[in-house]
Amino acid sequence: CYNGVNSRELKHITKELEVNAPASEAWELYRNLGLINLIDRKLTNIFQSTEVLKGDGGVGTVVKFTFVPAGNSSYTEKFTVIDDQRRVKDTKGLEGDCLAIGCSVQILEYEIIEKSQNSSIIKSTISYAVKEEFQAKDPKPSIQVVEAIVQISKNNELEVNAPACEVWELYRNLGLFELAANELKNVVQSLQVLKGDGGVGTVVKTTFVP
Repeated sequence: CYNGVNSRELKHITKELEVNAPASEAWELYRNLGLINLIDRKLTNIFQSTEVLKGDGGVGTVVKFTFVPAGNSSYTEKFTVIDDQRRVKDTKGLEGDCLAIGCSVQILEYEIIEKSQNSSIIKSTISYAVKEEFQAKDPKPSIQVVEAIVQISKNNELEVNAPACEVWELYRNLGLFELAANELKNVVQSLQVLKGDGGVGTVVKTTFVP
């Protein structure tokens, strides 16, 4: 029972998206504030700001999302379930979105389902109930926003067609800096090794193009 609404009266909208990441890694992003931080960086066309009003990412955390344009509308949710064993996270809407146009309940559930060793499925389910006096208008939550959020977690991956040992050889020393100097001339004006040869303790100065 949610806010006096029987669970059988709830309507549901479900979307699934496969990502090229182990379920454990995807869950680590979703289980706390990792996803909120990613939203803040990647969805600036949708969200003006995200603000943690209470908590540190555990159950009871309250987050406020302000949509673009600033002050136009917002949505506040509370983390109510974080189940590491089932990889399920539930958030309950406190105000805004569907709740502002006739819904009495809005719950978002993320479930991370293991598909293979290196892939998983992000299942997003919005459960909601409409107040009797708003039934004719048939208000619905913004599933497009949820889809955008899930999509950025998929786009946060980077697959490279090279053996891991070759990629590591590029990253472990000065190879990446040399590549940046050669390929990013429109961004990097110069790279200068102030100290070291690429090992621990190496100091590199990057000068950007004005």
